[in-house]
Amino acid sequence: MKITVAGGGNSAQTMAADLALLGHDVTLFDLPEYASSIAAAMSSFTLEKYGSIDTRGPTGLARLANVTTDLGEAIDGAEAIFIAVPAYAHPTFFEAIGPHLRPGQIVAIMPGNWGAYRLRRHLLSRGLGEGVYVAETDLCMHICRAAEPFLGPGKVRVVLERGAVRLAAVPRADTAHVMERLSPVYPVLQAAGSVLETSINNSNIIAHGPLVLMNAGWLEHTGGDFMIYRDGVTPSVGRVTDAIAKERDAVAHLFGFPILSTRNTYEDTRNARWVLDPCEIGPPDLKHRYISEDIPFGLVPLSSIASTLGLQLPVTNAMIEISNVSNEVDYWADGLTIETLGLPRGGSAEILEAVADLGGAPK
Repeated sequence: MKITVAGGGNSAQTMAADLALLGHDVTLFDLPEYASSIAAAMSSFTLEKYGSIDTRGPTGLARLANVTTDLGEAIDGAEAIFIAVPAYAHPTFFEAIGPHLRPGQIVAIMPGNWGAYRLRRHLLSRGLGEGVYVAETDLCMHICRAAEPFLGPGKVRVVLERGAVRLAAVPRADTAHVMERLSPVYPVLQAAGSVLETSINNSNIIAHGPLVLMNAGWLEHTGGDFMIYRDGVTPSVGRVTDAIAKERDAVAHLFGFPILSTRNTYEDTRNARWVLDPCEIGPPDLKHRYISEDIPFGLVPLSSIASTLGLQLPVTNAMIEISNVSNEVDYWADGLTIETLGLPRGGSAEILEAVADLGGAPK
């Protein structure tokens, strides 16, 4: 398959290397203002993929068909476009790619974080995207690192390949077609009921806040130079994480979604081999995407929807407030809410229809 991977971070570069090693025709793209992130790959049209004890897929030198900052060149002829950038960068990418999309192309945001819903609304509001399939996953395909501190530029390391990743399209009737096209590329994909389900069931939004904020002193003192999962997930961190997961489960229950939460974070982390990988050190500061993405684009919309449905999430809200004070920002104002998402203040059925089938999209 001819695939364009958009982004220059951990997930994008790892996906590009992985897909090329699997035999696909892969173009890696990033916007011109972020050209430095793909400079090493652009100089050689290669990426080197390393594995760890939990890596099953191919490793080695991956040869890319193209590496470019020219969006028209990157999108032209692509059968699928995988967007792997933080949620705060979605509007910039959506604005850029919209005019270049053509009927039959699949755009998958990995992970979604409300990306598929927002992209579809964006395209509709501008009269674009007819015949384009828009989808998202709940998680990235890998736990991975663009491993410059360890291996040098142009190299990526897969810490863990996920055994199951859920995907949905918007409108949800398109999910079957997208699954038919992308399942041969990634057999671990499983169909979800809607993009509301994939956005709510992203486990990163549950885990990252407690992990970073409850290790803030150590993180700021060392610049993140410690094994954050191995040493930072203590029993108390696990209890707070599990409490947020329980609140998220209560929201999922209102929509009839399957419950996917981990309920014993501490024990699960202690028993996981991937947390011992030397790449799994902490972020350099509290403004890292573990907070700046997962709070405003994960926990804030979760809380906003819950509040609309009469459900209060005290631990989730506390995590948002501590993030606000720690980073001297207002994630309630900067993040996604039921108002900024354009969703109705109705019941769960009305919200689900608006997200899953664009009932709330601009006409």
